Amino acid sequence: MERALIIEKLTKAYDKEPVLTELDLEVPTGTIFGLIGPNGAGKSTLIGILTGLLDYNQGSIVINGLSYNSSNEIEIKKDVASVLQPPLLFENFTSHEFVTYVCEMYSIPAHGLNKKIESLFDYFEITEFMHVKTKQLSSGSRKKLAFCAAILTEPKLLFLDEPFESVDVISIGRMKNVIRRLKQKGTTIFITSHILEVVENLCDDIAILHKGKILAYLDSATRKELEKNSNLSEIFEQYVESGGRSDDMLSWL
Repeated sequence: MERALIIEKLTKAYDKEPVLTELDLEVPTGTIFGLIGPNGAGKSTLIGILTGLLDYNQGSIVINGLSYNSSNEIEIKKDVASVLQPPLLFENFTSHEFVTYVCEMYSIPAHGLNKKIESLFDYFEITEFMHVKTKQLSSGSRKKLAFCAAILTEPKLLFLDEPFESVDVISIGRMKNVIRRLKQKGTTIFITSHILEVVENLCDDIAILHKGKILAYLDSATRKELEKNSNLSEIFEQYVESGGRSDDMLSWL
C-alpha cells in the first residue's frame, strides 16, 4: 500500500523540553486519517513541522514519495495544502483576493476559477464576505475561508488542524461532505481534532498521540473490532492515562 506520509524517529524539543520523541507514523495514500490526543500532546507541533512552519531536531519525513528536505521542499509543497489553527490569512486582503492569490501561488488555471470560488463561498455561506477584509471576519468564517482556499489548490495531501473549531454545526457537516469527496478523488486528508465524534465518523485510520509519542494506531479493521464494545471516546480514555485523578477529588461538589 502506498504511503502519503512516512515519519521516522521524529524528535522536537523547545528549550530542551521534548514535545515529540522519536515519533513513528505512516499514513496510507487516499485515506482520511485522524490524529487525536489531549491538549499538549504535540498535535499542532507535528502539523507545524509537516507544513514547514517549524523545524525539528532529528528524524526523517517522506511526503508523497519525496524526502522532506531543502532540495525537495518546493516540489512537495506544490501538492500539499493546509488549514491551521488559527488559520493563516493575509489580513489586509479581501476574502476573494485571498483565495485568488493562494490559487495563483499554486498555479491554478484562472479559467473557471471564479465560478468555483463563488460556488464554495455560497456553499459555506460566506458570500457576503467576498469583498470584506479577512481581518474583519469571525473565527468561524476565517476557518471556512481557509478551508475553501485549501480545496481550490487541488492538493494531493491536505492537513487540517482542528478544522471544525469555531465552525457552526451545518458548516461542519458540509466540510465533512467536501472531505469525503476529496477522498474519492484520491486526496489524502490528515486531520487533528478534539471532537472525537467527528473523527470517529469521518476517519478511516486513527492514531492516538500522547506526550509526544504515538500510543496506538487504529486502522479500520482494528477499530471495527474494538468498537464492538466501546466507542472512540472510551478507547481513547483507555490509552491515555488520567494521571490517577478520580471523581473523588471533587467530593465537595
